[in-house]
Amino acid sequence: MPKKIRYEAFKYRFMIEAERLSMVQGDNALLQWSIFLDGLDFEYDGADVIISHSEVTSLNERVGLKDAVFYRRGDNDIAIEKQRAAGLLFNYDNVQDQNQAYFRTIVHRISKKAGYIRMTDTDERINTERDFHDAWAASEDLAKIDVRQANEACTAPEMRHITKSLGDLTGKTVLDIGCGLGEVSVYFAMCGAKVTASDLSPGMCAVAKKLAALNDVEIETHVASSESLGLPEDVKFDVIYTGNMLHHVDIATTMAQILPHLAPEGRFVSWDPVVYNPVINVYRRMAMQVRTEDEHPLTRADVALISSYFKETKTHFYWLTTLIIFIIMAIVQRRNPNKERYWKSVVKEAPKWAWLYRPLECVDRGLIAVFPPMCWLCWNVVIIARNPIDKTSQ
Repeated sequence: MPKKIRYEAFKYRFMIEAERLSMVQGDNALLQWSIFLDGLDFEYDGADVIISHSEVTSLNERVGLKDAVFYRRGDNDIAIEKQRAAGLLFNYDNVQDQNQAYFRTIVHRISKKAGYIRMTDTDERINTERDFHDAWAASEDLAKIDVRQANEACTAPEMRHITKSLGDLTGKTVLDIGCGLGEVSVYFAMCGAKVTASDLSPGMCAVAKKLAALNDVEIETHVASSESLGLPEDVKFDVIYTGNMLHHVDIATTMAQILPHLAPEGRFVSWDPVVYNPVINVYRRMAMQVRTEDEHPLTRADVALISSYFKETKTHFYWLTTLIIFIIMAIVQRRNPNKERYWKSVVKEAPKWAWLYRPLECVDRGLIAVFPPMCWLCWNVVIIARNPIDKTSQ
């Protein structure tokens, strides 16, 4: 697609998404959203689109035209594959869905810079998370996701432990909150469970549904934030699973939303990163483009808070000396942490790392057994709990 045509297509798609978006006026907002849109100026300097505004001098946003995603009807298989290889192909069913997530992110960012929107901190965080994960979903090639390896690899100790603890899932009902791409939802369905996959990102829910179809299973999807779940009151699940999700949300609000949906004999399982390891904290500062700023890895107080909702809770910690693999990826292999998600890559490449991971996993278990406080220097914690406490009566 010629650059001039891409530029015109960019403006068109931006305005379509902007006009669809309903904005809330802030203190220094223009009188109407339509007036704000009329004042937008677009320029193209050969590489970037510069978006400014005739009345909002603080607004001067540069967007790389090469980053804009366009999928053309009528492309042949060769053209489609080239776009897929270049990371330009969205995993949605039509052109509108394919572009919506990308341009919605830009519209939100520009509106915020212009001072046009006023949201609560929670609303803003949820919108940021939704946009980020919609864009992530759009960039994935589902054909490259090996669901079994994602859950059974030696470098996926959290899921290996959770799966072993849950036992036979045949006929069990499972709610996966913050399902992401759906690797765990689909895996549980492959194990015989009846799965509902929930995520605040419509893009992630769509991808999870397709991933299930690719693996010959079915799942239900539910688009909602964990802090406003919106499920019918009488819906109960044998297992509620949250993977790598609680460190994105208000824990107390989320637990109040999800626990009413746990069956009397059901189990709550989760895993999330812990805040204290210096190696991972360096990685977090480096990998800002593959993370969201609102993340808050769990503290001891957070783990205690989660545990306080149950009569019975067990915790297991993973990744201590095994984090040497991340150091090798960054320093020896010089892999850019903003170009790939290390925690995904290490699972995909499990056979290559097994020679190092397996003995170090034994070292980790030994160190934690001898010096229990060292568990807080691990990367991730798995929480398995049952028998929720009714806090409303306390």
